[in-house]
Amino acid sequence: MEDAAGPTLPGDEARPRTVTGLVSKYKRIINILLACIAIGLEVYYSICGGSCSYLSGSIFGIDLQYVGVACMVSIILLSILKQDLLVFLILSAGAGIEFYLIGFQVWYDTYCPYCLAFGGIVFALYMVNFIRRHLFYSLFFMGMGLAGFALVFKGSVAPTYTYTFLR
Repeated sequence: MEDAAGPTLPGDEARPRTVTGLVSKYKRIINILLACIAIGLEVYYSICGGSCSYLSGSIFGIDLQYVGVACMVSIILLSILKQDLLVFLILSAGAGIEFYLIGFQVWYDTYCPYCLAFGGIVFALYMVNFIRRHLFYSLFFMGMGLAGFALVFKGSVAPTYTYTFLR
């Protein structure tokens, strides 16, 4: 058999021919792997105590590290349960929240590589799970995540240590 893409072999019908097809075929596995990497980043961030100790934030008194881990655990569980629309909507809200958090870092000219890496994972997950027919819902949840987070976020940029010079 031959088609526009060239000769085909028996069994080729089940194989994805594009990167998009490959990603959609393994979407749930990619979700779980990226979410586990994000959780690993949060764990490393919490034990590191190094370069990002001057940035902190919380919502309703809960540290953002725990909120991020809870979000990624929910992504893992919903991916296992094959709840693609819920995963997409949570990631849409997460993308809006990450826009706010990146803006916070840009505004104060203080950057946390772990936070930016976590945000990159959220955006990658959003792209992997993008559902075009639900674009309106995605934009709505993204806007609500951004606006809602702006109302409840308490963040600070302050060093946890200071240098003193004796003269």
